[in-house]
Amino acid sequence: MKPLRTMVALSQAFVRISSPSLGPDLEAEFYISNASNHPGYGIALLQLLGEATAITQDDTYCQALASSFKNHVKTRWNPSDEITLGIQDSEKEQIKSLVVRLMLASPPRIQSFLRQAVAIISSYDFPNNWKGLLPELVMRLSSSTSYASIHVILRAVNSIFQKFGHGSKSPELYSDLKYCLDGFAAPLLEVFTKIGAVIKATTPVDAATLETLLECQKQCCRIFYSLNSQELPEFFEDHIKEWMGEFEYYLSYENPALTSCETGIMDQVKTAVCENINLYMEKNEEEFRDFLPTFATSVGSLLMSTSLQPAQDQLAMAAVKFLTTVSKSVHHGLFSGADTLRQICERIVIPNVRIREEDEELFRDNPWEYIQRDIEGSDMDTRRRVSSELIKGLMLHYREPVKSLMAELLQRLCSVSSGSKDKDTAIYLIVALAQRQSSFTVGATTDLVNVEQFLASQIIPALQENELLLQASALKFVTSFRSAASKAVALGLMPQIIKLLLSDSVVVCSYAAWCVDRLLLVRDGGAPRFSSADLAPFQDQLLANSLSGLQRLGSQDNPYVMKCIMRVLSLVEDQAGMRHLDGLMEIVIRARDNPANPAFNHYVFESVSVLVRKACHHRDLDVVMAFEGRLFPVFQSILQNNVVEFQPYVFQVLAQLVESRAQPIPGVYLQLFPMLLAQLSQQSSGSTPAMIRLLEAFLLKAPREIAQANQLQEVCNLVHALVSRRSTEDYAFYIANAVVESLGQEQLIQAIDRSLWTSFFSRAMGGQRTVKFLKLLTLFMALFTVKHGPGALVDSINRLQPGLSINVLEQLWIPALSYISGRIETKLCAVASARLLCESQVLVGDQILWRKLLDGVETLLERPDEEQGQVEEDVPEMDIMSGYCGGGYAQLHNSGRKEEDPLKEIKDAREYVRASLQMKYPGL
Repeated sequence: MKPLRTMVALSQAFVRISSPSLGPDLEAEFYISNASNHPGYGIALLQLLGEATAITQDDTYCQALASSFKNHVKTRWNPSDEITLGIQDSEKEQIKSLVVRLMLASPPRIQSFLRQAVAIISSYDFPNNWKGLLPELVMRLSSSTSYASIHVILRAVNSIFQKFGHGSKSPELYSDLKYCLDGFAAPLLEVFTKIGAVIKATTPVDAATLETLLECQKQCCRIFYSLNSQELPEFFEDHIKEWMGEFEYYLSYENPALTSCETGIMDQVKTAVCENINLYMEKNEEEFRDFLPTFATSVGSLLMSTSLQPAQDQLAMAAVKFLTTVSKSVHHGLFSGADTLRQICERIVIPNVRIREEDEELFRDNPWEYIQRDIEGSDMDTRRRVSSELIKGLMLHYREPVKSLMAELLQRLCSVSSGSKDKDTAIYLIVALAQRQSSFTVGATTDLVNVEQFLASQIIPALQENELLLQASALKFVTSFRSAASKAVALGLMPQIIKLLLSDSVVVCSYAAWCVDRLLLVRDGGAPRFSSADLAPFQDQLLANSLSGLQRLGSQDNPYVMKCIMRVLSLVEDQAGMRHLDGLMEIVIRARDNPANPAFNHYVFESVSVLVRKACHHRDLDVVMAFEGRLFPVFQSILQNNVVEFQPYVFQVLAQLVESRAQPIPGVYLQLFPMLLAQLSQQSSGSTPAMIRLLEAFLLKAPREIAQANQLQEVCNLVHALVSRRSTEDYAFYIANAVVESLGQEQLIQAIDRSLWTSFFSRAMGGQRTVKFLKLLTLFMALFTVKHGPGALVDSINRLQPGLSINVLEQLWIPALSYISGRIETKLCAVASARLLCESQVLVGDQILWRKLLDGVETLLERPDEEQGQVEEDVPEMDIMSGYCGGGYAQLHNSGRKEEDPLKEIKDAREYVRASLQMKYPGL
């Protein structure tokens, strides 16, 4: 940048954009943006900033300069693209020589930006390309007489060293760590003890100075954590007594001068100490064991004196985590005494799992965050969660005494005189300490209470009370222990749960829907517990209340309620579901106009899909036409208005409708076919899998119409394009298999032309060959064989090149047999191979190849049969809060591709192969 004139102009531009009275100044912003593309811009900012801070110029102006510098470094020190102009190496060196000194000379608000800039530069250049940084920081740390400056330096060092706390082990990381340990381990201990001496001195310091001193100690603790995160450094092992002595002091430190301190710095120091000793407990147990008894006592005492105010949450959680680590270690004996266990349970765990006013406010004012914490698993760092983990840790070694103690406490919490918060605490503990199962169909178990007795004495009354938070906890209990209660008990609870779907509380409504959904998933002995007959007395009220629940404020796009509707529709009688089709379509229309919640949208279409699957599977023309009349206008508007979030769903449901139609299918469907081909021939999109699914349905239901419209060649061109990319090769064979299954032999020979075989074999025999592709191709050829005969396959391949079929069998088919798995796939390849062995003339003159194919079939059939009759997979779980990305593909479980057996008439592949060979070659 040009020296004086440009610097003045740049300064004036920053004055204009930082002056509130002038308002937005686009000309100045454009000037600054243009200047940032010139060499020297970063140095110019630092020079202007240095001049401004030296004369204490307007703080807003300085902040604008510092913020621009930080952002300039962030985007241009190591640009992520080729378009952004990077900072030149010579200017980088100038910046690195100035930035630390300027950071220390600046006011606190400016220091923050510059410290971030130092951290950014360090992430790229330190230590290899910024050898002077650490020595400069150490020099300034040792020579500074200002505690404020020491604090700034320590914060900068903490930012630089944080990579050691979360970085993965690597030679590069360990090399950098060793450099930092060599240069900073001793200075760190020196400054920590020096400041500690000032804090401990009998001569009191004022509150502001004391706060700064403790801020320094907090940063020292954070740096200690980073430097010790990978493994125990030799320096820290040699000086462990000094460090632990200081840590012990701060755990019990109190000072009246900090009573009015709003930052909570003393709690922050204690939190950092707890995290450090927990780190040593986890990683350096042997070296730490001599200090453990003292710390266990100190942390326990600290917790008993810690308030329940949110300001002390981080301290409480860090302390509880330390006790939990100890409880799971070989030193658990520290907690073996009955009095110790009682104190932990009564004075630490119970108070910290008790619902607080802040939780009630969250329940009322921000229900979705409450739900996310409570049942979506985002509460890992809450007092409730860490305290329940402490009980689990104690139960690892002292299950019976802890269980007995908890039973006593639970009884006290659930007594007649107890309030709703006590009962909520009891329910939370029982649920938190339950033994979880891996399947949603099972639920949890507990030996703390008799589930059915607890349901009768506590949960049913809680569901009937007007305490909303207690209702939610009771619903969570029913959901968690859904398998532990009998079917009769669950059905008895259903009317009250259904009633709560109409609750004005978003949390209660959501939990009621969640409860119904999970109850209907339960299986007894592998079979669904509830049938449509069991649900019949409740089905209409259940669906009506669920649909009404979606009209309540805050629940208009409630994914839990929508999933409940889907679950109910999958179980109720067909007619019951159809009675609510209009209500369901109103939800689709509302979601179409405002597709805000992806998870909700998914379950809306899953509900539509399950109705189509259940109601149309009999192919009753009147029923199918009723669905078409209600769905088509909405689907047409979605496609015409390019609602990309919903297009994949529309194509999948349309595929279901096509498949439910008897041939010939109406022309209104076939009008979609050219559009489908045109879109698929363009670049792949989120709708591609769904469009492929619909294309398959067309090929299987309307092959004659497609052939008559001369569209088969376009289909084959599409296969050719899809098979050329590894990411879409599956789709290519979905289509190719549908062509083989749907066309007659004459049409098939015309469709599977030379170019298509060339595409297949080029992939299979070239450098892009993979096991997956080999299996796909072999399964396709096997299907071709069983549908149209070995002769048709051999002739089709040999049209490409005479005798090519021999090479294909030897190089592709036979090797692929060793990779084939799955009951249907194994049978298909075995039968197709047997037909080649017995019917194909191409193998007659090649006994070696014939024997290789026979050996391959025998090996294929020797593998153990896969287990049959497995439980049908349920609708996959999805993230309720985030769902699927807009425009991406989300497969509908109820409209999924059903794996059809092309050889249903053959029950036993082994017997078929044996019989075929015996008939063709008696005495073999």
